[in-house]
Amino acid sequence: MEERKHLLTYVEQAFMVFGISIFALSAICAVVGEEAREISTMFALGSEGIPLSTMGQYLLSAVGITALRFVFFTDVLIRRWTLTARTVGMLGTVTVLTGGMAYLFGWFPVDDPVCWVAFLISFGVCFVTAAAFSNKREQAENRQLETALRRMKEE
Repeated sequence: MEERKHLLTYVEQAFMVFGISIFALSAICAVVGEEAREISTMFALGSEGIPLSTMGQYLLSAVGITALRFVFFTDVLIRRWTLTARTVGMLGTVTVLTGGMAYLFGWFPVDDPVCWVAFLISFGVCFVTAAAFSNKREQAENRQLETALRRMKEE
């Protein structure tokens, strides 16, 4: 579980999630923006870009995801869950949150199964990417701590 962190750490993480999400959305927009212009508020500008309202919605989503990470991966609210249970709970909750926002903000027609498949694929890619970045960052931090500990032992 994570140790207690400063508020700025959570802000940093929210913007990391936001950045990865917007990067993925930009790539999708470039590929299918024109075709999706009429069916999704996310692609209202076609392949020309992402509407500001959509960017605000994605920022809200990133803040929600970061808050859920706090809930599931600190011992503040959930104390006795295994890492696997926490991860599954977080993924399920984030999927429900994102699906709810898709419905609320009209990101895609929620009655179209093809749109749900595309959503789940893009969600999966974003999750794997974010997990990879987080893992690399943690490995780098661990290497720094191991180096510092080695230096302290040598002194």
